[in-house]
Amino acid sequence: MLGKLMKYEWKASWKLLLPMNLFIVVTSLFAYVTIQLSFFDSESALVIMTGTFVMMAYVLSLIVVFIVTMIFLVYRAYKSVYGDEGYLLHTLPVDKHHIIIAKVVMSAVWMLINIFLIYSSIVFIVSTQNEFMENILEGFSYYAELVNEYGDINGFDIFMTFVAAFVTLIAKILKFGACISLGQLSSNHKVLTSFGFYYGIHFVQKIFDMLHLVFLEVMLESGVNTAATPASLSVGSSWAFDLISNLIYCVAFYFATWYVMEKKLNLE
Repeated sequence: MLGKLMKYEWKASWKLLLPMNLFIVVTSLFAYVTIQLSFFDSESALVIMTGTFVMMAYVLSLIVVFIVTMIFLVYRAYKSVYGDEGYLLHTLPVDKHHIIIAKVVMSAVWMLINIFLIYSSIVFIVSTQNEFMENILEGFSYYAELVNEYGDINGFDIFMTFVAAFVTLIAKILKFGACISLGQLSSNHKVLTSFGFYYGIHFVQKIFDMLHLVFLEVMLESGVNTAATPASLSVGSSWAFDLISNLIYCVAFYFATWYVMEKKLNLE
């Protein structure tokens, strides 16, 4: 049943999200051609304006596609679970855990596709500028030397940083689902209540992040781990905090979503 739910989610989303993400590829190619043909070195004002328009369209496409993808996934989750489609979904012999997992997996897939295309596009465009690319590589080399000078950052730290980033993405997706679900507890103004829960949870998370930074500063000032610097802490130890905290968030958000679906479901 989980596979069928994921297949259904894919069918319900690909007709909009796939062309949108492919649009990034198209605008990237136009931006690449504009740079390669040296539009901005032309003496014609019309050519320069055309190049400017193409580059602006390229940058806007990255921003708009990312935002629209998130909005669509949130809207899709709300409509299919608590909207009109929810009446049919919750009458099916489907376990609530399968519903949540299918939503999270497909949302994560689309977000990863979107993020991958955006980063790949930026790297592709930047790589055409040799001097700019050399400056970036020099900056990365300097940062790597600085980090390794004060903290032994190895491949494991880098790998776990990516793992923590992935868990953070899952936590964000689950947070949207939890806020939508918690908003259903209100008899009126369900959407407004969902926004209230989102900003309330976001505020609490920011407080925890601030307390973590204060804790690190106290450690440094007290002489604990004096070899550590902000550079090494940001790579060598923050992944552990991010991973643990977001795993806790994942469990809390997942349980909140499941609880509303299982115990407090009200589609009226």
